[in-house]
Amino acid sequence: MARVRKSLDKTKQILALWKVALYIRLSREDGNDESYSVKNQRQRLKEYLENLMLEEEMQLVDIYIDDGCTGTDSDRENFQRMLEDIDKGIVNCVIVKDLSRLSRNDWECKKYLQHLFVVKDVRFISLELPKLDSYKNPDEVYEMGVSIQSMYNENHCRETSIKVRGTFNMKRKKGEFIGAFAPYGYLKDPDDKHCLIVDNETAPIVQDIFHWFVRDGMSKNGIVKKLIGMGTLCPAAYKRQNGMKYHNPAIVNNEPLWSARSITAILTNQMYLGHMVQGKQKVKSYKVHKRINTPESEWFIVENTHEPIIDKETFDKAQGLMQRDTRTAPQSGQLYTFSGFLRCADCGKSMGRRTSKNLVYYACRTNNTTGLCTRHSIRNDKLESIVLETIQKQIALIDGMAELINDINNAPAPRTVSKRLTASIKLRKQELEKISGISTGLYVDWKNGDITREEYHRMKKEFEEKEQQLKQDIANLEEENKDMAQGVTSDNPYFEAFRKYKNICSLDRGIVAELIKVIHIHEGGDVTIDFNFADQHRRIVEFIENNRKELTVVENNKVG
Repeated sequence: MARVRKSLDKTKQILALWKVALYIRLSREDGNDESYSVKNQRQRLKEYLENLMLEEEMQLVDIYIDDGCTGTDSDRENFQRMLEDIDKGIVNCVIVKDLSRLSRNDWECKKYLQHLFVVKDVRFISLELPKLDSYKNPDEVYEMGVSIQSMYNENHCRETSIKVRGTFNMKRKKGEFIGAFAPYGYLKDPDDKHCLIVDNETAPIVQDIFHWFVRDGMSKNGIVKKLIGMGTLCPAAYKRQNGMKYHNPAIVNNEPLWSARSITAILTNQMYLGHMVQGKQKVKSYKVHKRINTPESEWFIVENTHEPIIDKETFDKAQGLMQRDTRTAPQSGQLYTFSGFLRCADCGKSMGRRTSKNLVYYACRTNNTTGLCTRHSIRNDKLESIVLETIQKQIALIDGMAELINDINNAPAPRTVSKRLTASIKLRKQELEKISGISTGLYVDWKNGDITREEYHRMKKEFEEKEQQLKQDIANLEEENKDMAQGVTSDNPYFEAFRKYKNICSLDRGIVAELIKVIHIHEGGDVTIDFNFADQHRRIVEFIENNRKELTVVENNKVG
């Protein structure tokens, strides 16, 4: 027993000097409680330490402050710095205002309090909630009151998280912006931080990015090189330059640069259409703060909440181009004119590009890789010539159609009822009625033993899916019929899209992207071109056909 007493005396001698860390933490969970302000915490801790110095050998090592950091995990910069100082023996006493400053995670709180600090011979002092001094009363850290207080601290955080999430979701549903930083191209309105206004400095850059990608046929990497060459700051660097406390753990470089990823983020952001899109990510839980992407069905989208930077037509073209399989010319950052638009007419696969004797050829990729299709080879200059000539003919056709439309609209009463649409709607409604009847009778068949339970559920599901599809088809046709009833004029956007290339004498990728949907290459070199605006073209042709009789009357009147 004498040996034990000697050991305790030695320990007290070693710990005679307490090297003190004052730890302060403030976060959103603390609400508006003034007592938790950094200023008040610092004042209380220093006053306590000064009094304690009158009785014991105490030396203040540092004040460790984590302002704006949650206590639900230990990922706090200055908390980690304090733990490192404990490891190095620089600190052997930690003083906090209350237990929740150490942690609001029950498991982590006990890990530090009942294990790490004990192993490291660290004295832990909490001034209140609960009042603790692990040196004077070492058993107190294991008492039930401490455990209950720790669980209460964690539960407070959970409840706060639920309340905050509910408030944020309400604001998202109302289209109020709640992000810390406005998207690149916008600023928070100084008069209302939940509203966005156009940033005149960066909005033109966003417009340039869309123009280069959609009209000039530049690749994302080509756009990146151009922006860096121009000395344009990327979104992260721009925020920092303007004094915003922006931190992105994914950015390891102190001087962030443009990347293909940041270009993609801009090209796909619906916020530039004037729509408020929020809730794309969420944290896993109030204790695990790892952010995960949410499915689009869970996003909060409120349309027309702020001024758009990009028109819908340009935005939609950008989305369509990004879906295509494209190749970039080496070192140029420019996409090839037909990149992503060529398909084999037989197997439907994309066409590969190759150069031979300074001539460029396209050939079926299936044939190149597996030999399961024929070559479908065509020379690039010949293809360009065919496409250019076809577009010129299409423009001439458009001009002719526009003249017919004007003549029809000059007739006394142009027909705006589509026989095709009316017949299609009637046919699908009949089919829907028939399937609904069969679906209803399935239950009786099952109860009569004509079909098994498994067959009943399988067939019921299949018929329900058909019903949904038919209802959607009917809705689409009725919408189209509604548009048709409004008639057609010669200033239709379909006409305008082609007319602006009336004097076209050469091709570029922007023209191809705007006018063409896909080009099919046949074996032997024949080419089929599917133009964009197929629905509008069909509607206009139908309008002309429906009014062929009125057109004849107008022509006769002209002759007369």
